[in-house]
Amino acid sequence: MKKLHRFNLSFKRHIVGNSIRVSRILSVLSLIMAVSTLFVLFYYHGFYISDGHKTTILAFIVINLSFFVLKYLFSMFYAESKKQYFRKHITEGLFLLFFVVYFITLFRYSRSFEIFNYDVFQNYYIFLLFLQIYFIVVAILEWTQTSKYFAKIHITPPALLIFSFFILIILGTILLSMPRMTHHGISFIDALFTSTSASCVTGLTVLNTGADFTFRGQLVIMLLMQLGGISILAFATFFAAFFASSRIGVKQQHLLKDFFSTSTITDSISMLREIILATILIEVIGVVSLYLFWQSSGVFASNSENLFYSFFHAISAFTNAGFCLWDNNFMHEAIMHSYFPQVVVISLVVLGGMGFIFLHDVFSPKQIKERYLHKWKRISPSTKIVLYTTLVLIIFGTVIFYLLEKRYSLVNFSGFGRSVFASFFQIVSTRSAGFNTLNITSLSVPALLLVMVLMFIGASPGSTGGGIKTTTAFVIFKSVAATIRGKNSIEFQKKTIPFEIVDKAYSIVVMSIIIIILSVFALSIVEPNFSFITLLFECVSAFSICGLSLGCTPELSEYGKLILIVNMYIGRVGTLSIAFALARRVKQTQHQYPNTFFMVG
Repeated sequence: MKKLHRFNLSFKRHIVGNSIRVSRILSVLSLIMAVSTLFVLFYYHGFYISDGHKTTILAFIVINLSFFVLKYLFSMFYAESKKQYFRKHITEGLFLLFFVVYFITLFRYSRSFEIFNYDVFQNYYIFLLFLQIYFIVVAILEWTQTSKYFAKIHITPPALLIFSFFILIILGTILLSMPRMTHHGISFIDALFTSTSASCVTGLTVLNTGADFTFRGQLVIMLLMQLGGISILAFATFFAAFFASSRIGVKQQHLLKDFFSTSTITDSISMLREIILATILIEVIGVVSLYLFWQSSGVFASNSENLFYSFFHAISAFTNAGFCLWDNNFMHEAIMHSYFPQVVVISLVVLGGMGFIFLHDVFSPKQIKERYLHKWKRISPSTKIVLYTTLVLIIFGTVIFYLLEKRYSLVNFSGFGRSVFASFFQIVSTRSAGFNTLNITSLSVPALLLVMVLMFIGASPGSTGGGIKTTTAFVIFKSVAATIRGKNSIEFQKKTIPFEIVDKAYSIVVMSIIIIILSVFALSIVEPNFSFITLLFECVSAFSICGLSLGCTPELSEYGKLILIVNMYIGRVGTLSIAFALARRVKQTQHQYPNTFFMVG
């Protein structure tokens, strides 16, 4: 018994003394193995390879999977509390158990190593799909764990957000440049443009998404839209928080806290979980609705094609990306003259463009319960501003658009009801989504100006859309009204809007206008063959990440495409994020210089 007791003590000392070191070594190896497996999977899906290479890739993946099984066992062995470790990593454990049981079952029935032959193994495509999803999730989780090392690098949360989009765009460019992503090949600048447009949920295209890209290419674009819509950083944080298998970096936590305008970090993590799950739920409802309608109408020849089109356009609509698999966008018989799919798309666009903070405040079960139990509680002022401004823009925009275009682009829609509904769809889409059921090139100049104003205002804060945002436009309007009325303060529903918000709103508008002016100026130099209104429209659409086009984007030179790429990137990450990332921190001082007065205006 003494020997057993002595062995037990020495074993516990060994666990305590080596657990941290073993954990670090396994984390580094895990990241290397996960990333290497991802590169192998990218190579497999992106290039035309022989069956021999496929078998080698399969063996490599199986070896890496074996490593993760051993890593899980080693981590549990060196954990101070086995039960606590199992509870924290139960999802990973169930995945690995599923893979191990699957392999043992296959080996038992085949009684040979033929299961490692690709020709035999490819019949188990469902297993391969789950295996690839597992490695993608593991890679994201391991990348999230490395975020704690960002604390050693003096990088601000805005810079981290900018960097995450940059990485997503570069990764998308590499994937889209691979041979199996397109039917006839793609240049680097076109791959970069498409990746930026999808990651920044813009929708401007230089190639035909449905005709020029293969299924794999379209799938990459769809994933870029989904990751870019909520931001890759939020997705990575969600995986870490949801599976509770890794700690979230402090900078990510503060970034989410600022992004969601919550009082504590715990609230932001909780809200992030609700947002991701709500996003999945809304998109699934959209997919099912579109699938059932198109199945009943017999638009597609196969159920698989119908399902993919439903997934692609539901994600494109909710993220306000505006990508479409049909040649003429939504000017297709499957949707142009059908109310139901347009209503579904409108609902997805509006919900995505209202903002995640709005969705949380209005639809969160916790918030609904709080308002029910405490009658004095109301929705927040920002939610009211988003709701009122959105309704005003959509209603007045629809009426003005109809009056301007009833004798022009709306002549193809017979009847007053169809014309008004077409106007309504176009105005909703104009604010950030970029879909169109009518020919944008046939719009009159006043209608184009109206569209540009709505694109410039865009969607709401914390949403998948772009523009200066509805709250910014509201604050500017209230500020101008207060100045005209001679008031020293700006008020909304018996509350004062602080000067810091007004100053930020004016800064956003001024910087946005400057960027658009500089972009149009540069485009007019490198693209002298296009009219000023055309170049202005494309720049506003790119910066506002709307995606509507007068048709000149595919014909632009490489320099012209680069200008729009920069516009889309700045428009997605935000002018203030760029400014805060580049600006030096100024030390605050207590003294203040005397006021000075001079004439303006």
